Amino acid sequence: MSKIEEIGMRVKAYLYDIGYHRWSRVHATVNRMWTMTLNIAESVNAVTKDARELPIVELLEYTGTLLERWTNEKLLKAKSTFTYLGKKYNKELEDNMTLSQKMRVRASTYHIHTVIDGVKRFIVCLQNKRCSCGQFHLDELPCAHSLAALKHKNESYENYCSPYYTRESFFHTYEIPVDPLPDESKWNVPQHIAEDVIMLPTGKRQPERPQK
Repeated sequence: MSKIEEIGMRVKAYLYDIGYHRWSRVHATVNRMWTMTLNIAESVNAVTKDARELPIVELLEYTGTLLERWTNEKLLKAKSTFTYLGKKYNKELEDNMTLSQKMRVRASTYHIHTVIDGVKRFIVCLQNKRCSCGQFHLDELPCAHSLAALKHKNESYENYCSPYYTRESFFHTYEIPVDPLPDESKWNVPQHIAEDVIMLPTGKRQPERPQK
């Protein structure tokens, strides 16, 4: 945008006016929460790096077994969680609660509070779930300042957390099992698939020495 501004202020103003969705290559209309990755496939690629050297059937068997194990581990973890939030987000909330103990709160209205943290001052609006520090509405988890305001109102934090952080959502994510693959003798392969012949890909070998 700084380069566009050098071309002309009217161009920059025009782009802002028509909206990001009309010209940006990547446009997210919602918060992307805690983690930003290129693609969830990158996580799978990292753990299947060696398995990709296997024949295709063994590769599929390895991937299916991996997903079965992941789903089972996450489901057991969800069942062993007894807090309102998942373990990761509950730890973050506890750290924010510890920080909020030293803060002073002054109510402006029923929803708006001024929170004094040392020499700094923050404005919390509980109705809009926002804090001037920016963390509350970005993470959708109460920051230390909003927790201090909630404590001042003697109100619980449950209604101010994203439902995606709860134990219930964590449990529902992994409650659908990954069905194991039966023995090959039990497969019901359609006739047109069984008769199909897959040829090797045609391609020209590169002149350089292959890496493998």
